[in-house]
Amino acid sequence: MDAIEWDENYSVGVEELDEQHKQLFRMINTLFEAPNVAAESQTISDLLTDMKEYTFYHFTTEEKYMSECGYPDIAAHIQAHERFRKKVDDLWSDRMAHRKGVPADILQFLYEWLSAHILSCDKKYAPIVNSHRA
Repeated sequence: MDAIEWDENYSVGVEELDEQHKQLFRMINTLFEAPNVAAESQTISDLLTDMKEYTFYHFTTEEKYMSECGYPDIAAHIQAHERFRKKVDDLWSDRMAHRKGVPADILQFLYEWLSAHILSCDKKYAPIVNSHRA
């Protein structure tokens, strides 16, 4: 698997949210810098802790934009965020309990979730948020 690369297809047209998405890409890509990192390593623990904290910040920002413009599908979007938070919490708990895990599986989940979420869910709110901001 290659590093996740930002391109304009991921842009939702809101600079603050695009910058936050880019930061999430950078966080995921830190794993590519150490491909043989053990699941029990501090790198994995730090990444998951940072991801938990940053996604809370990002999701709160994103949900604020959707709320302000009256995005009609906000409830489903928030549920998608909650499912991601739960999965990251589970990964973090597994790491803290020193359970076996494969970093490639963690990377695959983060990569697929983020790219699919932006290209499907986030792209749906983009026209409404951008129209409201204009």
